[in-house]
Amino acid sequence: MRTHIALKCSDYSLEEGAMFRKVFLLVLTISVGLIGTLRFAQAVPVDPAVKLCLDKTIGMKAANKIVAAKRLTKQQKQRVAKCKSSAKRGGSSGSTIGTTTAGMVSLDYGLISYKISQREGLGNIADPALLQVGSTLRMFFKNGNEPQIPLAGFDNKIHSFISSDNGVTWTLEAGVRVDVQSPITVRAAESGGYEAWAWVAGGGDALTRFTSSTGSDFVKGAGNVVSTAACKSADGVAAGFLGDSQVVKVASGYLAYAQDMQVTAKPPFKRQVCGLTSSDGNTWTLDASKTYAPQNDVQTNPETYRNASGVIEQILPIDKVDPRTNLRVGMQIRTSTNDGASWSELSELSFFAADPERLDLSNGDSLLAFGNFDQRQGGMLGVAKKISTGYKASRTESNMSSVTWTISGAVQSAIKIKNLCLDEDLTSSVKFATSGSNITVSYTADTRNHFNMCVYALIGTEQAIK
Repeated sequence: MRTHIALKCSDYSLEEGAMFRKVFLLVLTISVGLIGTLRFAQAVPVDPAVKLCLDKTIGMKAANKIVAAKRLTKQQKQRVAKCKSSAKRGGSSGSTIGTTTAGMVSLDYGLISYKISQREGLGNIADPALLQVGSTLRMFFKNGNEPQIPLAGFDNKIHSFISSDNGVTWTLEAGVRVDVQSPITVRAAESGGYEAWAWVAGGGDALTRFTSSTGSDFVKGAGNVVSTAACKSADGVAAGFLGDSQVVKVASGYLAYAQDMQVTAKPPFKRQVCGLTSSDGNTWTLDASKTYAPQNDVQTNPETYRNASGVIEQILPIDKVDPRTNLRVGMQIRTSTNDGASWSELSELSFFAADPERLDLSNGDSLLAFGNFDQRQGGMLGVAKKISTGYKASRTESNMSSVTWTISGAVQSAIKIKNLCLDEDLTSSVKFATSGSNITVSYTADTRNHFNMCVYALIGTEQAIK
């Protein structure tokens, strides 16, 4: 991702010229855009159950004023006290609260592994790219810098982890895989060997093809600077520079999609996805007819992948939090059976993350890699596997410090809450409540962990992720 989330993380160091511009805008994206609903850190601690009560009784606008206030008025104190009393009666562990199924979706991915920047002595690891070479899996990533925090170990080059057990465990490989300062997309070439694409700076960023006979060491080939002005957002704003392009092979050559990384001065952002075509993989042109411009912000680059059935999948990390309910919608997916000429309607995946990356393995497993970021520790790369479960769940976010999950199909003892970026189990600090067959889990961060970007619910032995 040349954008980051994710929640994200930035991918570029403070370099000269165009690369410096990317860092500046990425930092802005992290600070404001990536978290479209980001507000100031709450000054008055408010439990999620209390916040929900305030939203219902006095309205979200008035409730948000209470959350943001450094000092409460007498009337505000009375409102909070009343909601605290209500939450205490109906929201303690084992108690019954109002039944809800709003926003609940089936959980169809289970976490199988994750790697953390600082545990590996790396910078901000981000932008996974998966490749299977025989019985071995390789996960390429950008070893970048994060200007806001003092990370060490970065070189802004493409490195890799390797797995011999279908993604359950990963080992850091020595050396640089691709000598480029942009994230890559990578695939097995039909003619043999492997090919990758990245943006190469110099007189404007050129989308450039790299090749390898082994899937390990890639050699730079040809590329070109692409004009993006014809790709416009829902508000008619022309694209600036693009994030890492995700490439698939089609009958006419190659098809690529990339997110517009340009951001406006303030949210709401409505960044779009731009489509590119090439007959040979070396010379690219923008195809304005392939622009995807939603009313919600596309936070990071969409994964574009031809699966084992020959269908092209496009997974879009679209920022969708319902302002009325604070329900967080998962990543969106659409499919094409005709090389991207037309697409299905969007449907929802079970969780939200940055920089999705798909790979179908030869053993039949379907993997989904993703990234995330913590402002104290840097990046995290996770790998989830497609599964079938009886679990359903919703996720509600209140500011950046509180999360509430409603989960069905699981017992309380099977639910774990974890900050994956810190590898920290938070289960002992959450509140559980029951309503019929549903379990509500409420997490409020302390002053040390005041961001929830890397906090996930993991359910059952499958570690179904939400």
